[in-house]
Amino acid sequence: MQRRKYGAAGQRREATAEFLRTNGDVDGPQEDPAVVVSRLIRQAAGHVAWLLERVQETEADALVWGMTSEVERRGGEFPGVDTTYSAAVDGWVRLYGEERDRLLKMCDLAARMGVEERLVTLAEVQTKIMFEAMNRALDALELT
Repeated sequence: MQRRKYGAAGQRREATAEFLRTNGDVDGPQEDPAVVVSRLIRQAAGHVAWLLERVQETEADALVWGMTSEVERRGGEFPGVDTTYSAAVDGWVRLYGEERDRLLKMCDLAARMGVEERLVTLAEVQTKIMFEAMNRALDALELT
C-alpha cells in the first residue's frame, strides 16, 4: 500500500476510512471508531495473554512435534486407526502468533487514527458535561 503524505489529520481520516471499510459502516447508533478500536485492542491483548498461558502450559517437545492426522479405517485388510506424527508448530503457538500479529496491526491502525488523542478529547467533553450538570444541580439546590 502506498503511503500518502496528508499530514496527521489526513492519515487519521485515511485510517478511519480503512477501519470503516474493514468493519462495516452499519446503520443505527454508531460508536466512535476510536472507542471501538481501543476496545478491540484490549480484547486482543487479553487473547494474547490467554494464549501465552496455553503455550507455556504445553510441554516443550509438544510445541514442535505431535499428531498431525488421525484416520479411522473401518474396512479392508487392516481396520483401525492410522495416526501420523510429524514436526509441526503446535496449534496454540500458531494461534498465539496470529493473535499477536492481529494485535500489532490494531495498534498500528490506532496510531494512524490518532485514537489516543481522540480518547483524551472524549474524556474532556464528558468531564465538561458532568461538571456543567453538577453546577446546575447545585444551582437548583441553591448551594452555590
